[in-house]
Amino acid sequence: MNDFVNVNVGGTIYTTSRATLCRFPDSMLGSMFSDRLPSTRDEKGNYLIDGDGPLFRHVLNFLRRSVLVLPEDFKELDMLAQEADYYQINELIDAVTQLRNAVAIEREKEEAEKNCVKEQEFLEVEFECANGRWIIFGSSDILQKIPVVMESFGNHQRLVRNQLDHIFGPEENGLIIPREQPLNRVKLFRQITQLGFKLVSLSSSGGDERSTDRWIFARDAKTTSGTVDPKLAKAK
Repeated sequence: MNDFVNVNVGGTIYTTSRATLCRFPDSMLGSMFSDRLPSTRDEKGNYLIDGDGPLFRHVLNFLRRSVLVLPEDFKELDMLAQEADYYQINELIDAVTQLRNAVAIEREKEEAEKNCVKEQEFLEVEFECANGRWIIFGSSDILQKIPVVMESFGNHQRLVRNQLDHIFGPEENGLIIPREQPLNRVKLFRQITQLGFKLVSLSSSGGDERSTDRWIFARDAKTTSGTVDPKLAKAK
């Protein structure tokens, strides 16, 4: 039963051995090519099968190797499942089912990651033009990692509850730097970015000498171990 035959599947001609087509005896193809089922031939003598021509390539490869190998961009799993059912190849049906389940799980994972909102940490910097006072809103852990803030604040550390709970959450603090304590804005922003923060919002309220300038920085919460380069912390 090692003779080769030509098979016309939906207009596509394949050449393979009868033994390959009979790899799974209980399948439709196994019954057909072992003469247990009647067969039909076209005008050129090719065995005629009313199936999907291009997809039969994958069916035939499975019969040859007993392994389902598909291109990475293959998008016709549902149709291949139908062909496997049509040919009654239980082993191929199982292989396609396992692959479909794996693809479904991967899609669900990707969708979940897409819809997942990353938790972020925020830092707000305010400058009150009227009194020359700086206020830095953020967690105590973050504030203590900004050298220029700690230097400017000196020994007069005073924490107040943050009133912008809708942005930062009730666990955040606002650090007030008195007017008499100078703060280098360039160094401040450089050290904030060294901690992994990026500027996400810039605004100014009032529009005159009584206005308040506001900068909001954010970073992914996983960036929790950032430190400021000591050399840059001392830079003027």
